[in-house]
Amino acid sequence: MIQVVREQKGSISVYKLSGNISEDTHFDDVMGPSNPEMEINCKGILRINSMGVKTWIKYFQTCQKSGTKLNFSECSTAIVEQINLISNFTCGGTVESIYLPFSCLSCKTELSGLFKTEDLKKMKMSLPTLKCTKCSGKAEFDDIPEDYLAFLGK
Repeated sequence: MIQVVREQKGSISVYKLSGNISEDTHFDDVMGPSNPEMEINCKGILRINSMGVKTWIKYFQTCQKSGTKLNFSECSTAIVEQINLISNFTCGGTVESIYLPFSCLSCKTELSGLFKTEDLKKMKMSLPTLKCTKCSGKAEFDDIPEDYLAFLGK
């Protein structure tokens, strides 16, 4: 089940999504009609199944066709996976920021770091380390950079 919180920032409608996206997700009902500019905050998306991908694309393609400017922010790892797998997942929208998975080398705690996609492009796969919030140890990127960040090269 998905939850949506809508806020207005000037002329931009911000939608904060959380939960799971499945065949039971009806974006028309939970988000309503598109606006001229929409920011979709995906921080809270935990999972999206194949039928959820179809409902996502159907809704956001309709938004795109109506001239809506789409911006995706704070994309969770579940959303980043879909962006890499499905060529039109963002329906012409811009991915502004994503979460990267990290793992502490000392205590094995899993962490996430939020990065702007423009900054990641400048880093050219040379990702920084994070300080572990649990033990203050060194946390390194916990995926294959070329695979996880593949969409940046498209």
